[in-house]
Amino acid sequence: MRRVRKAAAVGAALLGPLLLAGCGIKPTGVIESGAPATVVIGPPDRAGVVYFVTPDGKLVPSPQVDSPPSSPTGTLLRLLSGPGPQERAAGLGTQLPALEGRDAGSLGMTVLTGGYVEARVPIEIGNLSQLARRQLACTVLSLAPSESTAEDVMLRGPDAALLGERCDIAR
Repeated sequence: MRRVRKAAAVGAALLGPLLLAGCGIKPTGVIESGAPATVVIGPPDRAGVVYFVTPDGKLVPSPQVDSPPSSPTGTLLRLLSGPGPQERAAGLGTQLPALEGRDAGSLGMTVLTGGYVEARVPIEIGNLSQLARRQLACTVLSLAPSESTAEDVMLRGPDAALLGERCDIAR
């Protein structure tokens, strides 16, 4: 037993300086690498970008990758139908009320002169949260033709029309 203890003590004594030496690696100062990368998400070349909400309240685009390009009306219908299984699995949700039982016949969008797009939805918009209005605005603006300079959205529902909604993802 004494030999084992002595061997362990000798091993620890020899290993200690080796660990303290750090294998000859000298400390270095902090190396600056610059600002974090930024990503600009522009309007797509096709219809199909829907914006959903992350658990921490941020808007993120959810492109239709598994289905063919749809019309702007089809994309708005997809938004109002809520996140699909893949989006829910990724933790995405919506701030918009369910479309169930509402007539989707009034659903649509029009690019108007004056720098804005009108979106017609079959849900009441007067009491929507700011995040829900931005969710609609971002989806609608992503559907505007690439030559459009529209930055504002007029949301028109059965109860009200709100002009001046913008897609500000950073909020």
